[in-house]
Amino acid sequence: MDVPAPRPSVPLDPPPPSTNVTVTAANLLGAAAVYLYFTYLDPFSGIAPDTIAFTLVVGAGAVASFVISQQLFGPVVAAYQQIRTGAADASAVPLALRRRALNAPLLSAALTLASWTLAGAFFALRQRRRTPEMGGTSELRLFLGIVLVGGVTTAAIAFLVSEFTWRRRIPAFYPYGNLDQGGVLRLPIVARLGATFLLTALVPLVVLLALVAGVGERMEGLLPATLQPLWGRFVRAHVYVALVNAAAATVMALLVARFINRPIQGLRLAMSRVEDGDFRVRVPVRSLDELGELNERFNSMVEELERGVQARELFGRYVSPEVAQAALERGVDFEGEVVLATAMFADLRGFTELSRRVPPEQVVALLGEYYAVVERECEREHGTITQFLGDGVVAVFGGPLAPEPDHALRAVRAAVAVQRALRQRKRPDGQPIEAGIGICTGYMIAGNVRGRSRVIYTIVGDAVNQAARLQVKTRELERPILLTESTRAALPDPPPVKLRPGGKVSLRGILEDVEIYAVDV
Repeated sequence: MDVPAPRPSVPLDPPPPSTNVTVTAANLLGAAAVYLYFTYLDPFSGIAPDTIAFTLVVGAGAVASFVISQQLFGPVVAAYQQIRTGAADASAVPLALRRRALNAPLLSAALTLASWTLAGAFFALRQRRRTPEMGGTSELRLFLGIVLVGGVTTAAIAFLVSEFTWRRRIPAFYPYGNLDQGGVLRLPIVARLGATFLLTALVPLVVLLALVAGVGERMEGLLPATLQPLWGRFVRAHVYVALVNAAAATVMALLVARFINRPIQGLRLAMSRVEDGDFRVRVPVRSLDELGELNERFNSMVEELERGVQARELFGRYVSPEVAQAALERGVDFEGEVVLATAMFADLRGFTELSRRVPPEQVVALLGEYYAVVERECEREHGTITQFLGDGVVAVFGGPLAPEPDHALRAVRAAVAVQRALRQRKRPDGQPIEAGIGICTGYMIAGNVRGRSRVIYTIVGDAVNQAARLQVKTRELERPILLTESTRAALPDPPPVKLRPGGKVSLRGILEDVEIYAVDV
C-alpha cells in the first residue's frame, strides 16, 4: 500500500524586520521621554538626571540587553534562516530552540524592563547620596519616573514588536501547528488586553499626579494664603480624575476582554470537543462582528464534518474496512494489482427454497446473522470481504489491502471457523444453518473496477473462477469445504486440518480438471 502523502505545511511569511533594531529604537524613544520629563515637564523637582550619566547608564542597559538577546535568540534566528533556505528541516531544530522562539516576546519584554529597573535603582541610590536632605520621596519619584515612563512603556513596545516579528517566524518551526505547551509561558488574551488598557490609561495619570505632587512640594510656602485652597482643590481634582479614569479603564478592560475572550474560549472548547469526535457541538453566535462571523462559520464547518463522518460510516458499512481505508487514503483511481492470494467463496445452502416459505423479515434476519459470522471470522484472519452477492460472500486473503504470507492457511482456518459457528445457529424453519465454501490459491488481479458513476473493489482471475465453481461443487459432493491442490500445496506440512483427497473433477468454465480436497470440520 502506498504511503499517504504528508500533510500540507503552512506557507511561510516574508522575512520580518530585525527585532533588535526596533527594540533599540524603542529604548531610545523611552530614554528621550524620561529625560524630557525630568528636565522640562518636572523641572521643579530638582532630581533631573544629568545628561552624561543618564546616557551612559541607559546606553549600558540597552547594550547589555542587546548582547543577552543575541546570545538567546541568535541560534534561533540562524535556525530560522536555514529552514527558509531549505538547508534544514523544522524537525531537526532542537526542541529547546523552538520553545525559545515561542517565549521570545516575553523574554524581550523582561530584558527591557530589567535594564530600565536597574537604571532606575542606580539613579535612585545616586539621588540619595547627592541630596540626603530631600528624604526618600525624591528617590522614589525618580525611580518610578524612570521605570514607569521609560521602562514599562518601552517593555510593552518591545513585547509587541517582538511578538509581531516572531509570529511570522514561528510557522517555520511548527509547519503543521501543534505548538509546544511545556516550558512555554502562555499569555492569555485577557491579560494582554488588561495590560494594554491599564498601561495606556493608568501610567499617564500616575505620571501626571507625580508631576502635580512635585510642583506642590516646590511651591509650598511660596503661594499666598488666598491661593492655598485653590491649589489644594486643583490637586484633589487631579486625584479624582486619576481615580475615576483608572476605575473606568479597569471596567472597560474587563468588559472588552470578556466580549473578546468569551467567544474565543467557547470556540476553543468546542474545537476540543470536535477533536474528541463530538460533531454535535455548536457555539452560540452573539454578535454581527468578526467573532460572530467566526462562530457562524465554525458551526457550518462542523455540520459539514458531521455529514462527512456519517458518509464515511455508511461507506464503511457498504464495503469492508480495508477497502474503505484504501479509498480514503488513495482515492478510487488506484489500478488493479496482480497478486498471489487465496480466494474464498461462501454460499448459504437452501436459501432460495427457504426464502419462498418464510416471511421476508426472517429472511433478512437470517442473512444478517450469516453475514455477521462470515465477516467476523474472515476479518479475524485478516481477510478482506470484497462482495456480498445475495446469499454469497466473496473474500480474499493475502491481497494488496492486507498482505499476509500465510494467506492459504488463514483462508482455511476462516472457512472452518465459519462452518463451526454456523452449525450452532438455526434457520427460521429449525434446521441448522449450512454453507458451502470453495477455496483456491493462485494469481489474481485485485483493484477497483469503475463504471460510469460507480466503483467497486473486486478480484478477478482463474483462481477466483475456480473458487466460485468449487463452491458449487460442494453441493454435489456433499462436502462443506473444498479446496484446490494449489491451496493444499500452500499449507504447512503437515496441514493443520484433516484433508480428504477428492481426485480430479471438472469445473464449469475451467478447461482442465482440477484436483480437489475436502476439509473435515
